[in-house]
Amino acid sequence: MATGTADATDTLPPPGPTSAPRPSGRVPLGVGAGLAATLLVVLALRLFSGRPLGVEDNGDGYRLFCGAGLTPLTADGYASWRGGWTTDFAVGAPTCPDPVPSSALVIARATTLVSGGTWSPTALGWAYAVLVGLVVGLAAWAASAGGRRRALAVAVPVLPLAAATFPRFFVSTYSEPAGLLGCVTTAVGVAALLVTRREHRAERVVALVLTAGGGLVATTAKVAYIPVLGAAILVCALVAVGVRRPRRVGPAIAVVTALLAVAPVLAALERQAQFYAPVNAHNLVFTTTLLEMGPTATSALGLPPEAAALTGNGYFNGPPRPDGVAWWEGAILQRPSETRNAALLLLAEHPATAARAVGVGLQATTLADLPYLDSLPAPFDAPSSPDGHPGWSGARQPDLAQVLDDTRRPPWLPSALVLLALVAAATARWQGRAARWSLAAGLAAGTALALIVVAVAGDGYFEVFKHAWLAAYLLAVSGLCLAGAAVTAVVRRGRGRG
Repeated sequence: MATGTADATDTLPPPGPTSAPRPSGRVPLGVGAGLAATLLVVLALRLFSGRPLGVEDNGDGYRLFCGAGLTPLTADGYASWRGGWTTDFAVGAPTCPDPVPSSALVIARATTLVSGGTWSPTALGWAYAVLVGLVVGLAAWAASAGGRRRALAVAVPVLPLAAATFPRFFVSTYSEPAGLLGCVTTAVGVAALLVTRREHRAERVVALVLTAGGGLVATTAKVAYIPVLGAAILVCALVAVGVRRPRRVGPAIAVVTALLAVAPVLAALERQAQFYAPVNAHNLVFTTTLLEMGPTATSALGLPPEAAALTGNGYFNGPPRPDGVAWWEGAILQRPSETRNAALLLLAEHPATAARAVGVGLQATTLADLPYLDSLPAPFDAPSSPDGHPGWSGARQPDLAQVLDDTRRPPWLPSALVLLALVAAATARWQGRAARWSLAAGLAAGTALALIVVAVAGDGYFEVFKHAWLAAYLLAVSGLCLAGAAVTAVVRRGRGRG
C-alpha cells in the first residue's frame, strides 16, 4: 500500500497551467486554511460561549494535571465524575512526584505559564485550536505546490473536527487531545504528500516533517497510539523527494523519528508496567478472554474454576476484588505479565475469538461521542461520584453488551468500512486518479484497526469506548477518502464518455 503512495503521486500528470497558484498566492492560501481550521475547532467547542464543550473526568485526568501543578477548585477538591468537566484549577507546584509522561503534559504546562493563579481547560481548547490551525496552514501551503484544487485534500482530515465528538477532548485534562493533534498533523502531512510530486522538494520536506512529527506527538501523548507513529514512519520511508537521489530524505526522516521515539516509548511502557500491570492483566483476562471463551479457559490461564465468577468485571468496578485469595494474588498481583501473556496466547490460538474481540472494539467506535462523559461544565458544588459509570466502561457484564445492543448505529458499519478501505487500497494501481484517495483511505483504516487491536490487547473491554475514540476519528477520515475516490472515479468516467 505504501509503495503505491510514492508511485501514485509521482506518476500522475502535472497540473494544468491554470491550476498552479502563483508563488505569492500560496502563503495567503496557507494562512487562510490555518485560520479556517482554527475557527472550525473554536466553533465546534463553543469557546466563545460561557459553556464550552469538554469532557468529564473519569479519574484519569489526575495523572496529567497533577504534573502541571493544577488543583481542582471544587467544593470537595475532586475533579472526577462530577456530572461535567471541572472549570477552574489553582496553579501551583506539581502535586505528584511522577506524572504520566505525555506530550499533553507539555502543552498543559505551557498554558499554565500565561494563566496567572487560576487555570481553566478552556485555555487548552484555545491552545489546541491554534495548534491545529498552524499544522493545517503549513500542510495547505505545501499541498498548494500541486495546485489550489489539490490543496483541498488537506481539508479532509479537518472536516471530522466540525463534530464535537472529537475536538471536545481538547477541553479536558486527558492525554487524548495531544493524541488527536498528532493524528491530525500526520493526516494533513500525508494529504500534502499525496498531491505533490517529487520535484516539489521543499514542500515535500515540510509534509514529511508534519507526518513524522504528528506520529511522534501522538505516540508520546499515549503509548497506545503507537500505530500512528508506525504509519507515519512507513509513509516517510517510502516517499520520494527530489529528482536526484529521491529516496534519501524520506527514509532519513523516518529513521530519525524512530530514534527520537525510542526513549519516550520505553519510558511510557516502563511506567505502564510499574503501575498498571495488574490492572491491565485483570481487565484482559476477565473482561475479554474469559468473557469470549467461557469458564473452560481458566485452566489455560493458570486460574482455578472459581475464577470464572469474576468474568466481565474490571479491576476497578464490579464486586469487590478477592484480595487475600491465593490464586488472585498470585496470578494478578505477583505475576501479571505471565497471566497477560497467557491470555494473549490463548486468543492467538483461537483466531475467530480474537476477531470477535476486535469486532467489539470496532463496534465501540460507533459510540465515540462518549455520552457517559458529560460535555458541559459541572457546577462548583457538584459532588464527585466514586461509582462512575461501570457499565459504559465495559467493567461489568452484561452492561457492556446492553450498551452496544442499544445503539441505533449499525454495529457492522466500522468493520465493513475497514474491509472496503483496505480492498480499495490494495487495488489502487488500477484506479487512475482515484488511487491517492484509496491509498489514504486504506492507511487511515489500517491505522484505526491497529489502534483497536492495541486497545483490546492492552486493557480488554475496559473503557473500550474511550480507548476506541481515536480510531473512530481515523475511520471518519477513511470514509471521507473513500467518498473522494468514488467521486473522482465517477467524474473521470463522465469526462471520458464526454
